[in-house]
Amino acid sequence: MVDGNKLGDVGFKYLGVPYSQMDCQAFVEKCLADCGNHTDLPGSNAWYRKVMQEGWVGTPEECVQNLGCVPKGAFLFILLQDGGEPDKYKKDGIGNASHIGLVTMPRGEGAIHSSASRGCVAESKFSGKTIKNGGWNRVGLWNQVSYDYSGGDIPDPGPDPDPAPEPTPEPQTAIVGNVPANARQDVNMRARPSKNASLVDRVPCGEEVEVLSYADDWCKIRWHNETGYMMTQYLIFDEPIGEDLYCVTIHDLDHDTANEIVSIYGGTIRKEGVGVG
Repeated sequence: MVDGNKLGDVGFKYLGVPYSQMDCQAFVEKCLADCGNHTDLPGSNAWYRKVMQEGWVGTPEECVQNLGCVPKGAFLFILLQDGGEPDKYKKDGIGNASHIGLVTMPRGEGAIHSSASRGCVAESKFSGKTIKNGGWNRVGLWNQVSYDYSGGDIPDPGPDPDPAPEPTPEPQTAIVGNVPANARQDVNMRARPSKNASLVDRVPCGEEVEVLSYADDWCKIRWHNETGYMMTQYLIFDEPIGEDLYCVTIHDLDHDTANEIVSIYGGTIRKEGVGVG
């Protein structure tokens, strides 16, 4: 088992080593090897998926919420939805983990990594919060590393760290839709209520699904004997959700089409969306 505190410190001796000699993946693996773990994977995308399967990944804010801090020695990733991941990973729906580094807090600036833009192993700012616009936005906790943390146990890798949808009194149905006309005409169904969760299937627009539980962001659904989660914004409900009016916004929707939707599913047309129910 690797000591997370040691892992967070060992990389400082490599500061300034050229990126051409040690890229981001090689740097992390060298630090692990110095701590007694010899794991060789083909790139940061492979590391992200390994940590996801054998530990936990989430935003820095989710890590703080669950553990009380982002511990030293945790993995840092930049996860993008730009299609840049290797072809063998494109079907899993996770995205492109384009970069990997290590948390050094409270020592140094917070993170250490081998940076292509800076041309060497370098430090970068990280304070335990998501760095937007291409910065660190995911934390990884691997079960081969022991972390010094406070505030609770490492989240179970099975359930999603996001809040679970509150169940509706009884299952009901919904129609998959609400996607722009120029977008692909199917919607992702995922294993957990998170965009980072593995893909269960893609459900074509117009299909009816059974809604097992409902929340503002995600619904648990069943389709063709498969169970998973779909973002609520892509579901059109044929019955009211409790006592509230459920409103959906359909971009670039003309008035005639809005009238047709309301005539089929009920509801009213509003400036901010179509109220169904």
